[in-house]
Amino acid sequence: MPRFNANLRWMFKEYEPTARFALAARCGFRGVEHADPYEWKAADVRRWLTDNGLTMVQILTPQDWAGGETGLATLPDRVADFRAAVVRGVDYAAEIDCTLLHTAVGPLPKGEDPERCWARVVENIAHACDAGKKAGLTIIIEPVCSARFADFFIHRLDEGLALIRDVGRANLKLCYDTYHVQMEEGAITANLERVWPHVGHLQMGNPPGRHQPGVGELDLQHYFDAVDRLGWGGWIGCEYTPHGHTLDSLAWGARYGIARPKD
Repeated sequence: MPRFNANLRWMFKEYEPTARFALAARCGFRGVEHADPYEWKAADVRRWLTDNGLTMVQILTPQDWAGGETGLATLPDRVADFRAAVVRGVDYAAEIDCTLLHTAVGPLPKGEDPERCWARVVENIAHACDAGKKAGLTIIIEPVCSARFADFFIHRLDEGLALIRDVGRANLKLCYDTYHVQMEEGAITANLERVWPHVGHLQMGNPPGRHQPGVGELDLQHYFDAVDRLGWGGWIGCEYTPHGHTLDSLAWGARYGIARPKD
């Protein structure tokens, strides 16, 4: 049966950030993920996880989210910043026992030759994989839909597979997100089966609004059943913006032990 983790950057936003750990646990989640945990000391995050019986499933390497950064690996004048972010991400992940480190690829710089940018990304991601391997980490990349990130460098699954091939590191995997795949390519189950050997993490959100199961155009229960049939042993991240209050968005999770707390 699939295991689901809560994304604490998007869920439980009605509550203070540090309170979300305990509330996620009370709702039945045993894992969480966070794109940007770096405002907190790793030792504090480790304590919040331990106190609530939680696993941190995935974090991203640090970047300036508020400033609009969507990744540094593509940028010719930010190679040193990318590598510094990798060091910080690897160290932070190791301290909180997180085994998945997501390195967002970033945008194609205006006017740059795509082949030159591709070579830079391959070199940067290979560097991240080598750094992560020393700490026992899997590095995750994610093609994201053009509807959400028009200038992102990789939008389609085949581009992600090509990057994995060219980097040539065993600890480089795909993050497969139902929202991005459906918005860009569709056929989320068939595509999942096609790229299955290269998947390192699953996320779910229901397009077009990126909401919870039951609110949107996809029958995500069919997708969950397919994941179960394929024998997925990892997590499925709840990468969605709740439609309504977060606690009211959990009705889909009853069969998986996830529900609004009774008290």
